[in-house]
Amino acid sequence: MEVWKIVLQFATAVAGCFGFAIVFHVGRNEWLVASLGGAVSWAAYLLMLSVSGNDYAAAFVGSSASAFYGEMIARKVHAPATVFTVIAFVPLIPGASLYRAADALMNGHSGAGRRLAVYTLAFAACMSAGVVVTTLILRKIGKARAGRIAG
Repeated sequence: MEVWKIVLQFATAVAGCFGFAIVFHVGRNEWLVASLGGAVSWAAYLLMLSVSGNDYAAAFVGSSASAFYGEMIARKVHAPATVFTVIAFVPLIPGASLYRAADALMNGHSGAGRRLAVYTLAFAACMSAGVVVTTLILRKIGKARAGRIAG
């Protein structure tokens, strides 16, 4: 892929996340930090996609990166991790395939619509799994650390 296309993708990921940071009422001091999460998740997605060639694995890794980023930033700025995770998640949302699935179904192309709908749901499931697995691992590590410190 050409360098300018990659730069454009990162710029749009950050810009889109910046907009969501404003909509979600993230404090002005955290707008940029929240927005950079989109670049992190998109970088992880593109890297995994180039390594594996599998959209689903890339969705899992990209959303794992967004969850990890959200948890780490939340600890730094003493804010809920969910806000940063969801904002970093935005570039990965399969909106185009969802639109195409709905369009195909509405225009009588049921076979193509079903295929796109299944793809979209599977992609979203992989994204969800990435967040859940990463969050559970980080919480387990946090509890283990707290137990070691307390004990």
